[in-house]
Amino acid sequence: MIASGGGVGTLEHFYDGFVVGHADACLAASVFHFGEMTVKEVKEYLRDRDVPVRI
Repeated sequence: MIASGGGVGTLEHFYDGFVVGHADACLAASVFHFGEMTVKEVKEYLRDRDVPVRI
């Protein structure tokens, strides 16, 4: 399952998508496009919370 839709604005939203929502992937573009966070930052945040990611 891929979590997709508006509303991703924090690192916690990604975590919730994977852990609470049991998503296999999360789709978010605007937070990266507008430089609010980086892909690396999200992956490190998730890794630090034991969510398996490829760095």
